[in-house]
Amino acid sequence: MLIARSLWEAQIYVALKLAEAEPRPGDELKPAPPLEPGDNITEGPDAWLYASPVGEITVPYTSERTTTLTGAHFGLGQSRLIDAAEWVKVAHLYGDRAIEDQMNFSAEPEPAGYDPEYRKKRYYVELGWELAADATVQALRFIPEGADRVPASGIWSTAGAAAVSEDPHMLTRARLDEDLEYFRGVLQDFRDFHSPEG
Repeated sequence: MLIARSLWEAQIYVALKLAEAEPRPGDELKPAPPLEPGDNITEGPDAWLYASPVGEITVPYTSERTTTLTGAHFGLGQSRLIDAAEWVKVAHLYGDRAIEDQMNFSAEPEPAGYDPEYRKKRYYVELGWELAADATVQALRFIPEGADRVPASGIWSTAGAAAVSEDPHMLTRARLDEDLEYFRGVLQDFRDFHSPEG
């Protein structure tokens, strides 16, 4: 049985699995099909049941609620669905998207008054950097205390193994800490520059 810590993690897992089936696996991560209550997602006694294209995934209500309350996006603890290398790939995909969104946002003139569309665009830039940082944290959780890199047991997917083969240093603590500092730093710089109006 597949168990996700959050609906968000479940959808990322599905997107990763669908990407593996593409002719050129991992070139691009397309979003999983949207969640449709009563269609592909139903309420069970203790959990959501997600009938995804890659199999049924259970998302316990308590886990989803904790994720929502803490703002942890993908869930607390260590992922059992997505390996460390896949989390790094996800982090960089979110980071690349955030750069593009930020460039488009910065190219537009700032409105004189309250503009909901402008605020929405700013929110999505911030969310992109947050998700990039959070995905990096997910990868860091695979590193045991006192170790300097993710152990081999933290990589089980074909895409993850291929990524590590291409870049053997991608899962070192030093590299992940550097990535995390970058994502959080850009997010803070963006927030400082575009601070919400009082």
